[in-house]
Amino acid sequence: MAQLRVMIAAAVIASCAPSEAAPQPVPAPARPAIAAPKGWAPDPALAKAAAAAAGDPKKAIAVTGSEAWSDPARGCYGLALDLRGAAAPIDAAADQLIAALGSELAGAKVHDVQKPAAAPSGTLALGFDLARGYRGKLRVDLATTGEVHALACMWNPREPKVCEAACTKWFGGGA
Repeated sequence: MAQLRVMIAAAVIASCAPSEAAPQPVPAPARPAIAAPKGWAPDPALAKAAAAAAGDPKKAIAVTGSEAWSDPARGCYGLALDLRGAAAPIDAAADQLIAALGSELAGAKVHDVQKPAAAPSGTLALGFDLARGYRGKLRVDLATTGEVHALACMWNPREPKVCEAACTKWFGGGA
């Protein structure tokens, strides 16, 4: 499944390794309930596949939540993924995620990056492009506790303007 590639790329957040110089952990804010864009249906197969790809017992990374939605007729897909891993500085975790998305595994061309400040918690936001015309957005709330709340949204060339508008609205960027 091509659309699964970038959703799994969001799970690459799991590659963020702990730092010995990590600051004292501060609890991350809880993720509010997420409502899918209008017309999108739950996609449990995508949620299950992303959760399976993200968890890594060897790195002590646990998936604490995974939800997905889609409008396959239009080519729109969304994923909310919650992870808990080792404590790490926010700026280092963001840099590692950006590098992982551009890795051979994910193969994303990352753009419009907005990095969080080095603080107890912060949000990384970016856009990405994949092969075959897939595009998307990723927003990741990171905390020094190792808690990660990721929201990924992507679309294929079928109805890109409709999907991008839904993703923008879903991410809180307008009507």
